[in-house]
Amino acid sequence: MVNELDEHICFNVGRVMRRVYEHYDSRLSPFNLTTPQYMVFNALWIGDGITIGELGQRVALDGSTITGILDRMEKNGYVERRPNVEDRRSALVYLTDKAREVGPRIISYADELDAALRKNFPAQDMAVFERVLRELGRSQIG
Repeated sequence: MVNELDEHICFNVGRVMRRVYEHYDSRLSPFNLTTPQYMVFNALWIGDGITIGELGQRVALDGSTITGILDRMEKNGYVERRPNVEDRRSALVYLTDKAREVGPRIISYADELDAALRKNFPAQDMAVFERVLRELGRSQIG
């Protein structure tokens, strides 16, 4: 008998996301980072010295959520906020030396997960899946 939940896109996306979180959480725990913090870390690794608003756009999270994540990352020594000389109302977010030291190892977890996900599927199938996934991420729901 097929589980009726398996027929729903949202159920399957949720199941995949739980597995993604498990993958990252098990690898990130020695660094005292959570999966959402990893997503922020990765976005800053691509380029730091950005505002909280810009960071939120990169990771598709609102400002208050980003602020909480940054508070915890700052407490653990991974990021620092510096005044924005061009706009005194905002701060710029930077990775610390500690983050840059462990960064290559931490960032490699995304490549590791990508390789594990791709190994059982033909490249053509993965290309279609990625295109659909990006479109779902951009589309309005509801």
